[in-house]
Amino acid sequence: MAKKSAASSEAVLRSILLVVSGVSDPTRNSGGWGYVTCDPNGVEQAGSGAAAQGSANRMALMAAIEGLKSLGPEHHLTPVRVVSASRYLVGGAKMSRKRDADADLWALLDTELKHRSVAWEWEPPDTLLYQSQAHDAARRAFRQALKHSIPPQPGSR
Repeated sequence: MAKKSAASSEAVLRSILLVVSGVSDPTRNSGGWGYVTCDPNGVEQAGSGAAAQGSANRMALMAAIEGLKSLGPEHHLTPVRVVSASRYLVGGAKMSRKRDADADLWALLDTELKHRSVAWEWEPPDTLLYQSQAHDAARRAFRQALKHSIPPQPGSR
C-alpha cells in the first residue's frame, strides 16, 4: 500500500476574497463604500453604505472594515485576500504608507485585523469583475443617501 504524502493528507486552506471600493463627491465631502466577498465555497456576499462626511480614502477604509466585519466568526481563522484600487488603503494597511489622516478608521481596521491573516493587494480599477460590483454598490449607496438627504423642493410632492 502506498504511503500518503504529508502534503496530500492535509487540507488546503483557501482564502476569502474581499474586494472593496469607495466613492466620494469632494464638493459635498460625502461618499459611499461597497464590498464583495467570495468565500472558499464560492458563496458571494455584498455590502454597501454611505457617509455624510467622507473622502474616497475614508470610504475605501470603511469598505474594508465593514467587509471584514461581515465575514463572521465561522471564518475567523480563514485567510483573507483584500483587493482594492486604493493605494491609500493598501499602502496604509501594509504600513508602507503613513497613516497621518483618518486615525479613527485606521484604529477600527487594526481591530478587525488583530486576529486575522490578511494579504493586501492593489489592482487597477476594473481589472476584476468584483471590483466593478463593489464600485457599483458604493455608487448606489451614495446616490441613495443623497436622494434621502435632499429636502423636498417647495411646491413638490
